[in-house]
Amino acid sequence: MKETFKITPILLMLCILIAAPVLGQDAESAALGRPEARIKELANIAGIRSNVLTGLGVVVGLNGTGDSTRYAAGSTIMAATLQKYGLEISSRDLASRNIAVVTVTAMLPPFAREGDMIDVQVASIGDAKSLQGGYLMLTQLLAGDGVWALAQGSLSTGGYSVSSGSSVSSKNESVVGRIPNGAIVEQSVDIDHDFGDTITFSLFNKDFTTATRIAYVINQNLGGGAVCKDAGTVEVTLTQEQAKDPVAFISMIENLRIVPDSVAKVVINERTGTVVFGEGVKISSVAIAQGGLNVEIRAQTQVSQPNPLSDGQTVVFEQSGIYTEEEDANTFVLESNTSVGELVNALNAIGATSRDIISILQAMKEAGALHGILEIM
Repeated sequence: MKETFKITPILLMLCILIAAPVLGQDAESAALGRPEARIKELANIAGIRSNVLTGLGVVVGLNGTGDSTRYAAGSTIMAATLQKYGLEISSRDLASRNIAVVTVTAMLPPFAREGDMIDVQVASIGDAKSLQGGYLMLTQLLAGDGVWALAQGSLSTGGYSVSSGSSVSSKNESVVGRIPNGAIVEQSVDIDHDFGDTITFSLFNKDFTTATRIAYVINQNLGGGAVCKDAGTVEVTLTQEQAKDPVAFISMIENLRIVPDSVAKVVINERTGTVVFGEGVKISSVAIAQGGLNVEIRAQTQVSQPNPLSDGQTVVFEQSGIYTEEEDANTFVLESNTSVGELVNALNAIGATSRDIISILQAMKEAGALHGILEIM
């Protein structure tokens, strides 16, 4: 059902008003070195999408790092798998830790055909310690209406986990793996998409300015007919000639280039101490003081010696002392309209760590001196 919006004329007027200075904005963006992007990197066609496939499989060949015998589901599924090959064996007889039960997922792209290869993600659902060096046995990948792909192959975990006694050494996640081209498509994905007389583009990042620039560039290069319906939708009306070959027309639109707009944003990952500054973040006049308090606990060995004529015994003990020292605060002043680069240089000059920078940015946002969105992951 096609919805009709009474505010469409207002949106059209908004698009016209915003589009008027687009060329000037693009020239300014080019002068600042902002990159251009093709429309195909900024939007897709509404109604054409990928589908998620899932399955439950078994990884074998693990060097004692698979599911334990306490995890009965692994032995049960493995026994059922072996029975498919005519080997009757009880789940109680499978005491090896060389197998692990995993979930298998994949994205089935639109227009996929039989025989195409797609990537596979594998993750342990039991108590396996590591999937490193494992091999995924043949696994059916299902959607809502049947089997769409078959997956198998050697896993690449990108990490490791080794242990000896109570000592453990690990790097990255070793219970999650990936198999490039690990599944073969069994059914073709036929998308009977009737474009009719309109094509609707849906923006990945919703933004009025970017949507307006897309409509403006399409109209300038391929004739009128593009209208930005809202911050995330651009609708293109096809002429009779263009409707005869919509695929070729879509290809021409996808390869048009614009300078996408972006929101001034600072993204903080407190778990890793990572700070990413987006373009356009500005700083108002502000003074920042950064200092630290050092706390040191010292332990000294003391000896308690009893009196010569007493019956006491010599006792050796440790005495702890706590010493504190507050460093002189490092103070610097940032002028109005300071750029992100200047802020980072100033923070580096006073020896601020990533954690210090996160605290400073949060305080600046609270003070109203940081002009941009502060997002904490």
